[in-house]
Amino acid sequence: MFKPELNWLVPAFLAGFLAILDPASAQPQATVEQSCGDIDATLRRPASSVPIDAATVRQFYKAFGDGCAWTEASALGLIEVLRASGDHGLEPSLFHAEALYWPQNPVTPNKAAERDVLLSDAAIKYAIILSRGLSRDPALALDQAADYRPNGELIDGLIDAIYQGSTGEWLRSLAPSYDAYIRLQAALINYRAVAQAGGWGQIPLSLAKSKRRSKSFAQLRTRLALEGDLAVDSGSAKFDEALYQALARFQLRNGMRSDGELTAKTIERLNISVGERIALMALNLERLRVSLRDMPLTRVEVNAPAATAVLFRDGTPHLSMNAVVGAPKHETPELSSTIDSIVVNPTWTIPASIIKNEIKPLLHRNPNYLTQNRMYWSGDQLVQESGPQNALGRIKFDFPNRYSVYLHDTPSRKLFTDPERAASHGCVRLERPLELAVELLTGSADWNREEIEQAIRAGETRRIGLENPMPVVITYQTAFVDHSGLVHFRADIYGRDTELTLRLAERAGALKAEPAQW
Repeated sequence: MFKPELNWLVPAFLAGFLAILDPASAQPQATVEQSCGDIDATLRRPASSVPIDAATVRQFYKAFGDGCAWTEASALGLIEVLRASGDHGLEPSLFHAEALYWPQNPVTPNKAAERDVLLSDAAIKYAIILSRGLSRDPALALDQAADYRPNGELIDGLIDAIYQGSTGEWLRSLAPSYDAYIRLQAALINYRAVAQAGGWGQIPLSLAKSKRRSKSFAQLRTRLALEGDLAVDSGSAKFDEALYQALARFQLRNGMRSDGELTAKTIERLNISVGERIALMALNLERLRVSLRDMPLTRVEVNAPAATAVLFRDGTPHLSMNAVVGAPKHETPELSSTIDSIVVNPTWTIPASIIKNEIKPLLHRNPNYLTQNRMYWSGDQLVQESGPQNALGRIKFDFPNRYSVYLHDTPSRKLFTDPERAASHGCVRLERPLELAVELLTGSADWNREEIEQAIRAGETRRIGLENPMPVVITYQTAFVDHSGLVHFRADIYGRDTELTLRLAERAGALKAEPAQW
């Protein structure tokens, strides 16, 4: 069981994500019989101290029919799933953990109907949250979303599972089957085990000034071994090649320059607690539940916090590259769309905000700025001619979206070598745009690499429609596991982790609010 002193490691509203039930003190109180009492009378009287979604519970029993729903077997199947809800980054108390698990809370005849209602409410809540997320606003019109399951459909599925004796199996099937979710969930389970074992200690900042030998290097080895960056903890007090490589691996996973240098910034990242890492994984599992359940297997995926772009084919990374994404003042949005065309030698119609905030001040200091940068006025629009110095480079990838963003080349190549690459005005600059264009035009009778390069050299602006449009997804994942199994963490560059945390706290608070009258 997590030690109480771990709760200070994360904000109070995330502490619930760290809850793990102690198997020794959490044995389910079993027998729920079909002749458990009068459900209708239980639903008619005022609610107990446990909050219930009264309307949805009524809907469940109306569909189920007369009598109580839960047998001993189906109740145990449900309880087994609820006990593992922390493995999805969910707080067990959302599902009446104490009321269902405490051995001090035996089921007496006059309480059997109430317990049946609690089991039903817990199962429905779990099904809703696992299938469409906790943070998603239930008031939104979601019935058109591809992954949305109306309450009635979930209730029917639960009733079928109860009758078939497969309650646990059905509930587990509601989690996303997307690889990114499965990998991150497995990593969360491992980090929870580290937390149960006591977590890791703090590395003194003074160690950054140490030479090649220090007693604290043994502590650093233990710390790196806990996350798997160091394969064998020798206990040595020397800063040797193994420790250097382990630090470089840690830095790579944390979006830092992977140079193996023990800097103060690296120590600060090392000192982020296991509790905070668990909370961050929980947030990102929630993101995957809400918005990324139906990710196309073949797609271009941009992860803004990691500033990377990957072309996946049939779920496997095929072409990977660094990217430059929006600066904090010019956020790259999260979206799903389809790349339908490629523009060779694009012109750039400069947004009004850039004209006002950047170009006009430059013109004030240098009246020749427009001429020097091959810009001209076309009516009330300022346009930059195509060419090697065009801000969009030689290739642009267009896809419909309400944010007017796109993927594109750039003449500014230096930023791709920096570990922190949030520097654009919202669009995504690509490190290897030509290679991506070649891939997206694979199978075209008119275009191959040589022909694309020839079109670039010709200098004419050309739009090429894709015979096979490519799905594109821009995500915001600050904790993820790559296909090689490395667990990555990234900075919350736009503050969206904070927003999601507050949203989850709000929704969890609503579920735990004073119960309505039944």
